Parts: sequence; C-alpha cells; structure tokens
Amino acid sequence: MTNSYLKKAFLTAAFICVSASSFAQCVIPITDGSPFVDDFEGGGSECWTFENGEGSSWMILEGTQSTVAAYSHDGSYTNSESRLISPTFDMTGVSGATLSFTYAMMGISDSDELVISYRSSESDPWHDLGSFSFNDWQNYYEQSYILPDISATYQISFLGIDRGGYYIFVDNVEVSGEGGCSRPVNLEATDITPFAALLHWSTSGNEESWTLELNGVEQTASTQPFLMEGLRPSMDYTFRVKANCGGGMQSDWSMPISFTTLCDVIVITDDQPYIDDFESSEVFVCWQDEIVAGPYGWVVDPGYVTPNNTAFFIWLGEAARLVSTPMDLTAVTNPTLTFNRKQPQQSGVVDELSVYYRTAEDGEWQFLDAYNEAASNWMPVTLSLPNPSATYQICFMGVSFNGNGVYVDEVRSRVSVLLNRLLSRFLSIRILPQAKSR
Repeated sequence: MTNSYLKKAFLTAAFICVSASSFAQCVIPITDGSPFVDDFEGGGSECWTFENGEGSSWMILEGTQSTVAAYSHDGSYTNSESRLISPTFDMTGVSGATLSFTYAMMGISDSDELVISYRSSESDPWHDLGSFSFNDWQNYYEQSYILPDISATYQISFLGIDRGGYYIFVDNVEVSGEGGCSRPVNLEATDITPFAALLHWSTSGNEESWTLELNGVEQTASTQPFLMEGLRPSMDYTFRVKANCGGGMQSDWSMPISFTTLCDVIVITDDQPYIDDFESSEVFVCWQDEIVAGPYGWVVDPGYVTPNNTAFFIWLGEAARLVSTPMDLTAVTNPTLTFNRKQPQQSGVVDELSVYYRTAEDGEWQFLDAYNEAASNWMPVTLSLPNPSATYQICFMGVSFNGNGVYVDEVRSRVSVLLNRLLSRFLSIRILPQAKSR
C-alpha cells in the first residue's frame, strides 16, 4: 500500500537538507512510564553521535513536513560504513525494554544495507539485532525489537553500508520499558472491501484498549485486529493508533498509514459506458496494480512524458497486471473495450502489452490480444468483450524486455461501435407531440 507520508516527508527531506556534527553524549533513564522518543524534529536529541566513514555519512535532513536521520554516500560503491549511535540509556529501572523505529530505503538497481545493533557498554562490541537491504521509493516501514542484555550504559546504533543504493532514512525512534505503554507499530489494513477493512497493529501485552483515529475521527477499540465497517467505496482513509494501558498511561500515536477502499461493482449500460482517462488522481482509482515478477509494476504517470495522466508500466519491472474493478455488463449489448496504447522502443527493444478478461474475481484470466510492436505515438485499439457477466474484469499485462515501458490511456467499456453510432443518431431525433387536426 502506497504511503503518502514518505512522498511528502522523506522524499522532500532528501532534497532540503542540512548536515549536522556529532552530538554530545548523555545518559537518559528509561522507566516504565517514561520512554525515550526522538523524531529528530528541531535537529533531534543532542545525544546522538555519528561515526562517519570515508565517502559516506549520517546527517539530519530537514524537510518541509518532517525531519529524519539519513545515511548517504558518494556513489563510489566502496562498502563504506557509517554508524548513527544513540544516547546512553540507563535501563536499571525496567525489567525489559523494546526498541521501535521507522525506516525507508531508496535505490535504483542496487540496495544499501541497514544494520541495527546494541551494546551494553561503551567497551562492549556491537551485537546485531537485524538488517535490511531493499529498494522502495513509495513506502516506509516500522520495526520493533526486544532488547537483550539491558544495562545502565546501553546503546543502540544504525549502521549504513554503501552497497550502491541512494538513501536510508530512520525516524521515530522509541525505547520503552516492558511495563510501560509502547507505541503501536506495524500498522496494516487487510481484507479491504468497498465498505470495510480489517485494521492491525502490534501489541506489547500491557494494553487495556486502543484509541483509533480514522480520518480525524477517534473511537475506542477493545480488540486487535479491529474490523472497521461503514466505510465508503473508493475512499481514501488514514488511520493511526495509540495504546491505553493501566494506571492512566497512554502511548504516543503510532505512525499513520493510508489505504483506499475498493470500488463497488460498476454497472454499465448501453446509455452509460465506463470511461477512465486517469486524470482524476495521481494514483489509480478502481484499478489494482498486481506485480507478477520483479520490483515494479504500473503507476499513474502524471504527465512526465505525455501532457496528460496515463497508466504506465515501468520498464524496470518484469511483469505486472493492471486490473479493473468488477463491472456489471449484463445490461450491455455487444460490449467492447477501447483504449489507446503507446510502446516506445529503446535501442530497438519494445516491452509487451497483453489484454485479458475474466468473468469473476476468482476466475481464470482469458487472453484477448497482445501487442509487441513499437508505437511512439498513440495507437487506438478496439476489442470485443466476450461472455459478459455481472462481475467482469479486464486487465492489462505489461512484460519488460528492457524497452521503454508501456502506456495505456482513454480506457472505455461500452456498446459496440456500430450500435453506439446508431444509438447516438436515434437519440438525437427530437420527439414532438402529435399535431392536432383542424
């Protein structure tokens, strides 16, 4: 699920940045009712230190909507390592502790590596808790670890390693005692329908209930996962959660995540065709991107190459489907699908576009046609849609051969071209009252 927080905060921060020097060390006590939380706003806590290697570094990046700790390098692919080291935590007041944080990783083809570690004292070697290495330009992720070997001189670190990626971002670091009230992490929305979604988040075991905020409206949830009903079709929703624990303790709000309810079945008639030119949004509305192979699929191209929005299969992917919402075609006479396609070549190579249909969401995809000829200009396509049903779907399959991508636009599902012309002609005739005889 695409998260707009990363686009607005992390991506913006990547281009509006300030460097930072090493911070002074300090000791922060952790108690059950007093966690350590740092979102790096205002430059972050004055207790972090940087151990920067040659050709790479950690810094604080200030964006228009968020500030993050970021790892970057000069692109020399030297495996250069730089470490972001936390304040020293005095854990003697808790019987156990948990670390949680958010992170994002960006790259083109190669991926940098992020390693999370701890040590019980300054003389102790670093012990790894986990590591990550991937590319994702659209989403941030949350992670939590139970911290072992807690002590009065405890530290955590984030080690960035140059593997040829672009940026690593870390934000919203929290260290809390196990008897406290930890911020929920790992939010997720599943089983999404036009009218409901099942909302999930992690729990620590100390919660009595949760306060859930959906599009600015709060309500209490006593169970997790929580079934949110009464939603509207094709609607964007953002939710976040905070924990309510014993003794009046409350956690901080979790990071928000967004999801979109599915479209309801679109009813198509001879008089009411379905038309989508992808102009209404920079994300798909009533279409689903299903990646079959590789890291990338279909996106809405907001006019980078063409002067208007289009559906675009990214050539860096391997194969992906763009699937329509179910359509009710039972009232349509001789339905057809029309669309425009563009498949620019790259060094004589063209990516492939295929079109399929199925009569039910659990049905098998049936082949309609395929296109693998270069098309630098828009080419119109018209296909008859066989076996119309009340839950009909079409899909565009893009397959990469290292060409220059596939563009689709002006998708229409309607009656046949000939019948549509006849209807237009007849509907233009004016019906007048019968003349009276004299």
